[in-house]
This record gives sequence, C-alpha cells and structure tokens, in this order.
Amino acid sequence: MNRRRRVFVTNILIAMDALVVLGSFLFTYFFREQLHRLGMGNLPEFSYYFPYMLWVLVIWLILLKVLNCYSLTEGGGFLSQRMVFLKLLLVEILGLAILSIPLYFFRERDISRSFLVFFGLINLFALTSFKLLTFLFFTSIGINKKYHRKVLIAGNKDMVSQFLATSASMPELLIDPDVNPDFVFGPQLILSGKDWRNLSEGIIGYIVNHVIDEILLVFHSPNLTLAAPLINECRRLGIMVNFTLDTSEISYPKTEMDKIGPFNILSFQSYDYSPAQRFLKRVMDMTGGLVGCVIFAAAYIFLAPLIKLTSPGPALFIQTRKGKNGREFKLYKFRTMYADAEERKKEFLARNEMKGHLFKLKDDPRITPLGKFLRRTSVDELPQFINILKGHMSLVGTRPPTVEEFDAYENQHRRRLSIKPGLTGLWQVSGRNEIFDFEEVVRLDSEYIDKWSIWLDIKIILKTFTVLFKGR
Repeated sequence: MNRRRRVFVTNILIAMDALVVLGSFLFTYFFREQLHRLGMGNLPEFSYYFPYMLWVLVIWLILLKVLNCYSLTEGGGFLSQRMVFLKLLLVEILGLAILSIPLYFFRERDISRSFLVFFGLINLFALTSFKLLTFLFFTSIGINKKYHRKVLIAGNKDMVSQFLATSASMPELLIDPDVNPDFVFGPQLILSGKDWRNLSEGIIGYIVNHVIDEILLVFHSPNLTLAAPLINECRRLGIMVNFTLDTSEISYPKTEMDKIGPFNILSFQSYDYSPAQRFLKRVMDMTGGLVGCVIFAAAYIFLAPLIKLTSPGPALFIQTRKGKNGREFKLYKFRTMYADAEERKKEFLARNEMKGHLFKLKDDPRITPLGKFLRRTSVDELPQFINILKGHMSLVGTRPPTVEEFDAYENQHRRRLSIKPGLTGLWQVSGRNEIFDFEEVVRLDSEYIDKWSIWLDIKIILKTFTVLFKGR
C-alpha cells in the first residue's frame, strides 16, 4: 500500500538513531573526562577516539537493523515497549562485545574500559527514550490523523475485518480506513462479471463524492481480469489501487512481491533472512572459524601423531557430505575409526539405534580407543572450522548428511538443508544422545530455521559449551 512511505519513515528513524549514537558517544567522552576530578585518569585526545566513534556507529546501526528495532509500534501496548527495551539491551551487549574483541586481541590499552561501560549505559538510555518518544509520536498522529491516507476498503467480510484488526495494531501504516457496507460481501461469495461491474460503478461514484486517497480490495478469490475496468478507471481519477492475495491455504511463512520488467512476481519462501542478517552471521562464522582454526592447528600437532600411532591410516578423515540444497563438499574430521570403517558399515546397519535416515551405534566396534575420547569431547570436529572458513558450513546450523543418507531423504526431510549446515545446532544442544528418531531431528532443525536469529545462534553456541562440559 504505502511501502515507500514506510521505508522513508524507517530511513528517517535510522538517521535519528545514528544521531543518537553519535550524541551518546560525544556526551560519554565529555562526561568521562569530567570524572578525572574524582580520581579517574584522563582520556587521550578526542582525535584518538574519533575512528572508534565511526566503528561504533557502523556496528550499532547494523545491530539495530538485524535485531529489527524498527518495528517498535507493532502490537502496541506496554509489552511492545518492554520488548523494545530488551532488544536495545541486546544491541548494547553485542555491540560492546564486538567492539571489545579487537581491543583485547590488539592489546589496545588507551581506550578506557570505563568509557565503554558508560557509553553502553548512556546509549541504552538515549535509544530507549528516543524509541518511546517515537512510539508516543505515532500514537498521537494516530489520534488526529493529520498525515493519514484515506483508504476505502472493499471485499469479503472476514478479510475486511482481519485487515482492520491488523491495521489497528500498526499505527505506523498511517492509514484511515473507510468501510462502506455496500462494498462488503459474504465470506464465501465469489463475484461474477456483473458483480464486478456493479462494484466498480459503486466505488467510482463513492470516490467522486468522498475524500479517498486509495482503495483496497480484499477478496478470497480476486480476479484481476474482471477488476481491470475498476483499476483503470481509478488510474484516470489518480487513485491508488491495492489488491490483496489470499494465501491462507499456502503454508509458506514468508511472501515477497517483486517487479522484474513487465512481470509482477510473488515469491513464497520458507524463511527470509535479510542481507544484513546474513552478513552478520557470516562475520560470526569467519571470526569463529579463524579462532577455531588456530585451536585446530595446535591440536593437530599433538593429535595427528597419536592417531597414526594408535591405528594405521591418515590423521584426518575426509568425506563427501551434502550442504545447502544438496551441494556437495568435502568435510574434515579427525579420524576416530579404523581405516576400513566405511567398508564394514554394512555389517552393523541392522543394529542402527536411530529410527530413520541417520546411523548411530553405541559402542561401535569400528571406533578406536582414542577415537572414543575424541568423540566424547567433540575434539574430532575441530577440523570442520576449515569448512566454516571455506563457506561450506556455519558455526550453527543443521548437521550435514552423507550422500547415502541424503539420497534416502523424503521431500520433507530436505528442508533441513535449505540453509548451510553447521558445526553445532538445536539438535545437538537438545540432548542428541537421547534422541533416536530422525523425524525429531528434522523437527528441531525446522524449528531452528523458522525461528532463526543472531541471538538464537549465540544461545546455541553457549549451550554447546555447556553440553561439552557435561560430556553429553
């Protein structure tokens, strides 16, 4: 309807957030400088802090966008304001963590740690105050409707009611609905050609005699061909026409409309991660991958000779696995089985403890004594940080199946590979040793895909360490 207006408003809010972050940084520097009278040391000249101010601006704006801090009025009420505060608190925690990592590694001692703490608190207060003022602003203009567009709504009664309820909870839409009973039809009614002609005449007559900026047609079974005369006549009047498509019978959670040349394309997606979210996830993967590869290199020096001494064969096990949407890649692991393990697998298929398309066998005789230790501590998976750096895998995702397992998948199982596979995931931290049904694995993987966020990845990574310490 007014997507460009909403994008414009969002861009204004982003610009205002940038000013708030910069203002908080400058105020914190001034405030911290005054504290030297209380015994705190002096800060370096502001010119030294200026590059960090720019980095702070970039990091905070990315986090505000990724964590969806621009839907503060969605749902309205105190709950949404509480959620705004929690989102902003998470922004400060993640922002300070991201900023502190390079300061720690490069041993930067001239950036005051107390300055970072003060900035986090001051910026949290400033951003929260600004968001609440924005909330009050949208609420106030929702009352006087000064900037609202008058929208005439026509369609099936249940869909009209549903849209009115939705728009009431989203004052940022800036619309003033106008519902005329003559243009509202029974829930199951499908308009014929004659019905559309009568509706067109009625709406055009109504527009001529009333103030209307747009019309919205909400039908279960819209017919653009029959509605074309009404749409073309509205064009002559200079009135915007909006058409909804009833997707209630389609199970895809995400839809998107795009225009390519003369084609209007409606896309259905099982998930929708924004470019900013994907970028931040990749940054996390690269950071974790680099740290992990350093740990892997150190472990390789000691483990490679031990693996070769305890059983003949290479130190690393390399196997073809299936990645995102069936892409093949070479997965690296420390070898934990005897060299002939793959050939002997058929002997033990009947003893498989997993129900479905995964193979798991407790006390597998193909595993070497050292391999049992490596598996129990998950040290055998350290080489997979190489796969993460190469872009085959992510820190968090779904476990990559073998080619044989993937070929046996049913259609609903393949959804778990609609994203990059991961080193850890929701299944692993939900008690993988207690899960023996592959369908439960698929359910957990699908839940992760549907509910994904950067915060969820962080929680899974933290839970992974807990699982490792407990030896699960």
